[in-house]
Amino acid sequence: MRLPFVLVCFVACGCLDFGQVEDAKAPGDMLGIFAVESKLKESTCGDDALGAGERWDFDVKLSRSDRDLYWLNGREAIVGSIESDGRSFSFETRIEQEITASKPGRPGCSVARDDMATGRLSDSGSEVDSFTGSLRFRFRALDGSNCSSWIGTEGAVTALPCAITYAMDAERKSDE
Repeated sequence: MRLPFVLVCFVACGCLDFGQVEDAKAPGDMLGIFAVESKLKESTCGDDALGAGERWDFDVKLSRSDRDLYWLNGREAIVGSIESDGRSFSFETRIEQEITASKPGRPGCSVARDDMATGRLSDSGSEVDSFTGSLRFRFRALDGSNCSSWIGTEGAVTALPCAITYAMDAERKSDE
């Protein structure tokens, strides 16, 4: 599935980048590379906003150390937490992106994307075969921004703030 331009901009800057999984250093014990199938659960950003389609499939590498779970995106290890049950997890991260530059007498548009992932691993140890969960991207204009010329344009959002949520089902495809 293609990633939309704005999501690509956000992804290129980091956060939950689902790209080159083989490049990131893996802290802790490797759980493997997982093939994630995600389905659009809800979008308050509008139909096809930011190119978010009904399905989004990607690979992600996971590792764990004690109560930390690492989502390895190819550039960095994003640390999340594992609950006391040893299986429930969550991640939060944020990135800001300039959509339009400011001009004399006119503010630009800069948007923050807050990423939140929650889920449940199939095992509380290192033999994780699968996980399920939810991945939510929340978009909002930064203070001092004026995004009115971008909102409602083709491929953009219909309103800010808004959110796009995917339901994830993942199976381990390799141990690596």
